[in-house]
Amino acid sequence: MITPREAWAILVREVTPLEPSRICLSQAAGGYLAEPVLADRDIPPADRSAMDGYALRAAELPARLLVDGEVAAGSAASPSIPAGHCVRIYTGANIPSDVDTVVPVERTSTRSFADGSDDGWVEIAEREQAGANTFGRGENARSGQRLLNVGTRLGPSQVGVAAATGYGDVLMYRRPRIRILTTGAELLEPHDSAAAHQVRDSNGPMLLAALGEAGFADVTRAVVIDDLEATLGAVREGLAETDAVILTGGISAGRHDYVPQALLEAGAEILYRGIAMKPGKPQLFAKTRQGQYLFGLPGNPLSAIVGLHELVLPGLRRLSGCPAERCRPTLNLPLAGPVRNARDRLLVIPAVLDHGHGGTCVRLRPPVGSADLVTGGTADGAILVPPNTSELPVGTIVPFRSWGGTAT
Repeated sequence: MITPREAWAILVREVTPLEPSRICLSQAAGGYLAEPVLADRDIPPADRSAMDGYALRAAELPARLLVDGEVAAGSAASPSIPAGHCVRIYTGANIPSDVDTVVPVERTSTRSFADGSDDGWVEIAEREQAGANTFGRGENARSGQRLLNVGTRLGPSQVGVAAATGYGDVLMYRRPRIRILTTGAELLEPHDSAAAHQVRDSNGPMLLAALGEAGFADVTRAVVIDDLEATLGAVREGLAETDAVILTGGISAGRHDYVPQALLEAGAEILYRGIAMKPGKPQLFAKTRQGQYLFGLPGNPLSAIVGLHELVLPGLRRLSGCPAERCRPTLNLPLAGPVRNARDRLLVIPAVLDHGHGGTCVRLRPPVGSADLVTGGTADGAILVPPNTSELPVGTIVPFRSWGGTAT
């Protein structure tokens, strides 16, 4: 049995990003860049107005100025503006070269453009600093400047940056195809009626939802009975069609735990088995010679949630091109109540984020066991308490791992 830190080191060493390909920008959100995004021109490419108002020379104020038409956003017009004149200008429009400043319309005698005012003159009673209410050429970035690095995850704002700099498509690491296999003869589908000795499959839908929320769309799931040949067949089928297989249950040392033997017979090498963590001890990670990955999670639902967020999802992010140091995001937050860990394993405790007047803290939701899915369903994530830790008082800063949703 190894520590969670050692397990993560193995994943970082063994998991390498999938091959990159060009993706249409409209389909790229959620993926990781395999090339940097560079500015194709200065941003902005010309001096521009930051307000609706009048473009003029600051040195002439205060003044009554003649208005020589207007310049709208997107217009190529750059009229010559003689002394004693100005031009109406709108937000985002290029500023003519003869002037250096914009005075907002509400600070002039016109007050507003809403009435379609086309007065031939405007009066401005106050002075203004040269360059006020303008965006200078290259103020945000210079041509050729790196705006997004390799490994950046494309969210909405990053997509906007790429679009603004001419990237109709981007080079992205391929996102993995994933198969979820939940093991157990007793497992039923969620809609099935269940007798007292039977269990509905919660792990499969839970993992499917978690992967979808994390941006993994090409995911399938199946239930496998506790049988070596059935498990081996399902693993081989999964490996033939996907880049990664996630199994839940069947990885301990019981008579009906066939997953480790099935992985070996399928040609995979098991790189770790058993994690010094509570809950979540029964976990494994394996790799084939073809570069496919297999993750084994506990069958107990809360343990499966913990293992998923501590190791499996970070491993899949790495496979998708995420830099290793960003695969396991952590918030450091104060405790709302005391906690201790007398065990020799990392203790993972479900918790909720409490957004009070004094800031955000974590309030614990201790489970009644590793199968306590109900408690898991109330949590925003979990805190990590190192082995053999004496009591940590209220206010102690602890690491918090989000389990997705609003806590992300």
